Amino acid sequence: LREAIPNHLSTNLLVHITQPMVGDCDFFADCESGLIRKIMLSMEQVFFGADYMILSTHVPSDSMYFIKKGRVDLMVEKDDKSLKVIRKLDANDSFAEGCLVENWTKNPFLARTATECEMWVLKRSVFRNILRDFPRSRSLLRQITMKTDDTRRRASVHGALKAAEKAKRNSAHFLHPHSHFMQAWFGLILTVTLYSMIAVPFRVAFLENHDVSMSWVFLDYFGDLLFFADFIFRAAFLAFYDENNNLVIGHRDIWERYLQSGKVKWHLLCALPIEAVALVVPALCPLWKLQTWSLFRLNKLLRSIEMPYLIRRVESSLAKAGVKVPKNPLKVLKLLLVIFLLAHLNSCVFFAIANFNQHANSGNIDGQHNWANSEGLIDLSPQCPGTAVPLKAVSQQYTAGLYWAMATISTVGYGDITGDLDSIQEILYSTLILIVGMMVYTLVIASLEDIVAQLDVTSSLYKMKTDKVNTYAQIQCLPEHLKAKLGAYYEQLWRSHLGIKGEKLMRYIP
Repeated sequence: LREAIPNHLSTNLLVHITQPMVGDCDFFADCESGLIRKIMLSMEQVFFGADYMILSTHVPSDSMYFIKKGRVDLMVEKDDKSLKVIRKLDANDSFAEGCLVENWTKNPFLARTATECEMWVLKRSVFRNILRDFPRSRSLLRQITMKTDDTRRRASVHGALKAAEKAKRNSAHFLHPHSHFMQAWFGLILTVTLYSMIAVPFRVAFLENHDVSMSWVFLDYFGDLLFFADFIFRAAFLAFYDENNNLVIGHRDIWERYLQSGKVKWHLLCALPIEAVALVVPALCPLWKLQTWSLFRLNKLLRSIEMPYLIRRVESSLAKAGVKVPKNPLKVLKLLLVIFLLAHLNSCVFFAIANFNQHANSGNIDGQHNWANSEGLIDLSPQCPGTAVPLKAVSQQYTAGLYWAMATISTVGYGDITGDLDSIQEILYSTLILIVGMMVYTLVIASLEDIVAQLDVTSSLYKMKTDKVNTYAQIQCLPEHLKAKLGAYYEQLWRSHLGIKGEKLMRYIP
């Protein structure tokens, strides 16, 4: 890769790769920045298989090793020739720095790879050539060489602190924010949130005279269990990165950050088992048992507040899993999801208003002023308790309500299903939804305009570039087969990278 890209890009790429390793090394902490940069550019990449002896008893090391990926065990040889592990190293750790400032006649320890490793090597000869241009650092390292014991003592203290920090992290109970478990967990919470947003309002509005079945109880309390577990995870175990990009795993720090996020109150309100009231008051006619149960579970909809956050986490998880979802179609899908959820909630409320009016005027035909009665979707003399509404009738009622909601929110308004003019509740609610519909319409136009603008700019730049190439080919009288090759090249570039060459992408690497 370094040979295939320009020199300045190669330099930036090397610094980007080696900076975490060299920046983590305490040995170079007091050295000049110019020296550190030259060290980053002078290292060589090597690969080792598992159980490979990097430092042995026979050949003294003349290089310092930086671990990019993998794990390495540092060992000493005991009197019985067996090996004892004295320290375990992982990514961004380094070892054998002492051989840079003094010529080792024997390795003070042995090093063996515990896994397959990608490492970067700094040779002593290269390091000393670099050091000639930095007299201050050369003097500093000379003092380190003269005070070998002190240096080793500092290094051992630093190593002990680092080892203690790692031991604390390994022994602590926490959830890494980018672990596979948490990626799947946020997808599961998003699914349960969508279930609550769809099922609870639907049951309140449409499942008239239905009893609370064990299947509904199981689904509801399984979702509650997941919500409660999510509250515990976020309150005590979900680690996070601070402003210095350090992983914070302390339970108190996690709890304080959770409090500051403002999500605690919504999660607690969502977790309250308000439906327990249904044990005392099983029915609130015209709402029968299942409807009353669901009415007291409307607090679960508070989880919808963090829907954008959950969707972003799922998008990030899919990207890390290698699933490439085009950006613009994803925007359209999210927009359609918002519109559907709004239409679903509004259809439930709109039908519930009509059903309440029908029950309030049961048997009184002159007083039944509602849209569902006008469409012949509900019984003229509903009773509570009574016969459970068949699922076929429920599907007709829901379809009609959803049709009205979609037509109103989209501001199309066909007029075949409208609120009854004699029902002030339906007229006021329809007016409110018309206002919401105008806002949604504005959101749709803005989102589509952004998508089309991005596509239009990219395609215009591509067309302008190809026009320039074609004009140049005509002026220079290039052969036809060469023109065809140029056209095929830019067509392939458009299909694979939307007209952006790979070397230009490299400029965005820090």
